[in-house]
Amino acid sequence: MSDERFEYGSTGLITQDLRRLKKWRSLEDDVKNHYKMWAGRLSDEILRSVFNYPLCEHITKKVSGGEEINFYKMRVGISNPRISSSGGCRLVFGILLRSKKFIPVLLYAACEEGKFYPINGKKICLKKSGLIQIIDEKLKLLN
Repeated sequence: MSDERFEYGSTGLITQDLRRLKKWRSLEDDVKNHYKMWAGRLSDEILRSVFNYPLCEHITKKVSGGEEINFYKMRVGISNPRISSSGGCRLVFGILLRSKKFIPVLLYAACEEGKFYPINGKKICLKKSGLIQIIDEKLKLLN
């Protein structure tokens, strides 16, 4: 197990998503708990391969502010009301390896997959190619 932990970054990019999904009262805590489970499964060997992280699927790699960010999608179960990870929420997050940060970028319900997500005056489909566009739009918000 690696001694180096990733810092849990700001939830500023998912604030509106948390408001939109407010019926799941425990969602913010559930996201933090899934982050802890993810970080607990990391090892030095896994850290060398950004494509084989536990509990998640690699989406894309971007550069922002001179730092490389790898983006992943993870299923998140909900504890209140109780919903399994398959029917719960999807978390898209970025990993900044150099800064050792875990940044939540997007949250959406499993039932929203394939539907449209409004951002910056655009509506983008919640599918893999759409997730990359949403990530680009969220990165614009940071700059």
